[in-house]
Order: sequence, then structure tokens, then C-alpha cells
Amino acid sequence: MTAMNDGLHRLHQLLQQLRDVETQLDRGPRQVRARERLVVKAEQSLEEKREALKQAKATTDRKGLDLKTNEAKIAELQTKLNVSTSNREYDLIRGHMEADTVANSVLEDEILEALETVDRMQIEVGQADQQAQDALAEKERCAEQVAAAEGGLRAQADELASQIREAEKVLSGDVAVQYRRLVEAYGADALASVDGKICTNCYVAITPQMRVELNSGNLKFCECGRLLYLASE
Repeated sequence: MTAMNDGLHRLHQLLQQLRDVETQLDRGPRQVRARERLVVKAEQSLEEKREALKQAKATTDRKGLDLKTNEAKIAELQTKLNVSTSNREYDLIRGHMEADTVANSVLEDEILEALETVDRMQIEVGQADQQAQDALAEKERCAEQVAAAEGGLRAQADELASQIREAEKVLSGDVAVQYRRLVEAYGADALASVDGKICTNCYVAITPQMRVELNSGNLKFCECGRLLYLASE
């Protein structure tokens, strides 16, 4: 292997390492944002369940009020029944009382069902509240981890960038200009190794002449545009 080949190999490794560090730097904030969305979703779910519980309680209270109103009405009809003066009046009052009694029986069943619904919803609200708290705690934990790791990752990125600038000194002239364009377009994939006769980027075989020139330390670009170097034996 020539010094040029070793230099390009080293340069490619550094570019890949920098890409990995930058990926970690980008991933951290994305993870925090993802957990923030989960917090918002959990809080929205909690608010919806609280509102549903509020409506269920209002329905239960309304039915309870209707029951009391009907009971008062039945008591009033009972008083009228006691002082009724004719069979017709008695039967009419009695019919109203029986209808209201049936209505009250239905209301009592509905109130029992409504109370069961309220109990169930209260449990769901408690669970949703815990989920919202857990989501918030997880978001804060993730944010702390990302913040703690960020300084070290940025230091690594700065160090790698410095090493890359030093490693790029093996390139000059038009090759350096073309390399820079490739880095802007493909990042760490600006270079590709040749494994045997195959470019590891496009998996197309290079010509024997290109292999000879690479062996001699000459700089060559593959048809896919990548700057080539020979893979380590």
C-alpha cells in the first residue's frame, strides 16, 4: 500500500466517524422532541377524559334531580289522592302516580349505571394522569441525558474535524476541488474503497489499468464519482 492510499483510507475513516458523531448529535434533539409530542398527546388524552368525567357527573346529577322532582310530584299526588272526592279523580291521580313511579324506577336504574360509569371514568382519569406524569418524567430524563452527552459529542466532532483537515492535506489541485464537491454532496461517502476489483459504493468492477494506477499511488475516481482507494489486505 502507498502512503497516498493509507492517507485516503484514514481520511475516509475520519469522515465516517464524524458522520456517526453528528448523527448522534442530531438524534438527541429528535428524541427529546418525540418525547415532547408524547407528553402533549398524554396531556390531551387526560384532558379529554377529565371532560368526559365532568359530563358524566353532570348527567348523573341531572338524573338525580329528575328523580327528586318526580318523588316530590308523587308525594304531591298522594296528598291529592287522599282528598279526592270522586272515583274518576281518584283513578286519574292514581294513573299519574303509577306512571311517575315507573319513570322513577327507570331513572333509578339509569342513575346506577351512570354512577358505575363515573366510577370507571375516575379510574381512567387516574390512569391517564399517571401516564401524563410518566411521559413528562421520561421527556425530562431524555433531555437531561442528551444535554449531558452533547458537550462530549461536540468535542469529539471538533477533534475529528481538525483531524480531517489535517488528513485532507494529501489532496491538492483539481483533485482537492473535486473531493470538496463530493463531500458537500455525499458527506462521508465521498470516498470508496476498492475490494479486489470492485468499488464498494457502486459494486462495479474497475478496469485493470485503474487498479495499476491505484497500486502506484495515483488518485482515481470511480464512474460513480467517488474518490477511490484500495481496501486494506
